[in-house]
Amino acid sequence: MKKILLAFLLLSTAPQVAAQEWKNDIDKALREAASINKKVMLFFTVSEQCDNCSALDRNVFRSEEFRDYAKENYILVKIDFSQKPTEELTDKMIEKNLLIIEKYNKDGFFPLVVILNKDAKVLGKAGVYKDESPSQFVKMLRNF
Repeated sequence: MKKILLAFLLLSTAPQVAAQEWKNDIDKALREAASINKKVMLFFTVSEQCDNCSALDRNVFRSEEFRDYAKENYILVKIDFSQKPTEELTDKMIEKNLLIIEKYNKDGFFPLVVILNKDAKVLGKAGVYKDESPSQFVKMLRNF
């Protein structure tokens, strides 16, 4: 019994490292955003072929500062056009993503970050990544 209690205490006081995960279904993300009063952040990327996309992901989106801010404010959706169909990203989802890019990224810029309200209205866009720090990027997002 003491071992179980000790294990419970250790687990309950351990730091939480749960990072918010990127989703790939905008409809589910919008429903979730509406239910918990958050915005949706769309990240259009071609991760395997776009150095700026990779740099934005690595330098900003993986930072603790961004993760903390995003966790409080956004449901994250990644639309990655370099992925091939997988169990999570089926041919049907890829077709749906093409419709999403037609609606929110007509010019086909990568990377592109689009902030939507819970009703799918565009609140702002962040285009070309110019090596902004996580603080600079979060400050820009707050202006949307």
